[in-house]
Amino acid sequence: MSKTSVWFIVLLAGLGILPSLSIDMGLPALDSIAVSLHTSDAAAAMTLSLFLVGFAFAPLICGPLSDRYGRRPVLVWGTLAFALAAAGCTFAPSIEILLLGRLIQGFGSGAVTVLSSALVRDLFEGHEARAKFAQLGVMRSFAPMIAPTIGAWILTIADWRWIYGVLAFVGTAIFLMIAFGFAESAKLNTAPLSVKALLGEYAEVFKHRISFGYAAMNALYFGAVFTYVTNSPLLMMKHFGLSDQVFGYMFAGTALGIMCGAFVNGKLNHYKRSPKASLYLGLGLSTTAVIANVALTALGWDLPQTLFPGLFAFTFSAGLLAPTTNHGVVEHLPHIAGVASAVMAFLQMVMGALAGVIVSYSYDGTTSWAMTLIMLFFVLSSALTYLLIVKPTESNPKYS
Repeated sequence: MSKTSVWFIVLLAGLGILPSLSIDMGLPALDSIAVSLHTSDAAAAMTLSLFLVGFAFAPLICGPLSDRYGRRPVLVWGTLAFALAAAGCTFAPSIEILLLGRLIQGFGSGAVTVLSSALVRDLFEGHEARAKFAQLGVMRSFAPMIAPTIGAWILTIADWRWIYGVLAFVGTAIFLMIAFGFAESAKLNTAPLSVKALLGEYAEVFKHRISFGYAAMNALYFGAVFTYVTNSPLLMMKHFGLSDQVFGYMFAGTALGIMCGAFVNGKLNHYKRSPKASLYLGLGLSTTAVIANVALTALGWDLPQTLFPGLFAFTFSAGLLAPTTNHGVVEHLPHIAGVASAVMAFLQMVMGALAGVIVSYSYDGTTSWAMTLIMLFFVLSSALTYLLIVKPTESNPKYS
């Protein structure tokens, strides 16, 4: 398929939505899983964190393999593993088996989703690449918008197992698209795949202050995103008493912010504006939004309707920032784009898993403190990473 075809965009979007579908569709079902499998809410929430653990480690292996042996074989085997693991989750008889399935499902998803960034770097450059990332961001944002609602609809007619059945179907569809419609895009790295060479490539990414700085910045912001994703079902439904359907609509509303932010980022790149515009706007707006929600919590005014504007501004900022940070990671390292993408995905998912565990065990079931304070910590850390590491390095004539 041509890189300018609609099918190519659909393929990239399909790869990109796997994590969101896998995480967000199951959000309304966490309480049902805990009851059905006779386990705790915290254990049910671990289905999110273990998915992220698998997602985090897969790119470290599959990124370098894709640089040397091609994107296509990694995509084929990764989507197959995802589909089979989702099928296993559908029939899991215990929480332990479900968690194992989620770990494998995360590995399969991580193996392929990270390559969407590498594919863009293979085929596009500069403003065109940033515009493509923004375009993909708009399409990917539909997944978190509709996934919780789909999950809630499924729960009205069937049990939580059908959610994983739908994921198995989606994984199979993407597998068939890759197997029968995707040609190789990478210019293969001909260096021998040895431990020494691999460590050298990872060291190159970690030593590159701009690439690694953007990866760290992206990961820290994702920690804030996943704090919200992990805690919002319990906070909004169990504490504030929202129904599955109302929560799904609220979550879709905040996810709409991602689409709007990515759309604005795309327009800025279309008019060849500096990527700094989206960075400053995103970081400034998100910092203001999370501070406002902390203040609402401190005043005892934290309700779904009062927290929503700040959450929308926060997710809007995520849509603004993600295309620019993604491009910033791979822009200077085209010869090892797979490795650079792997580092970005690894850091992002480790940070997400860490944030999920922290907020799960910090939440007291009575206030919004855990969610709002942890989100504030990660957003401020992301902003400081840009201001103290990335921005000074980009001002160096070496990188101009």
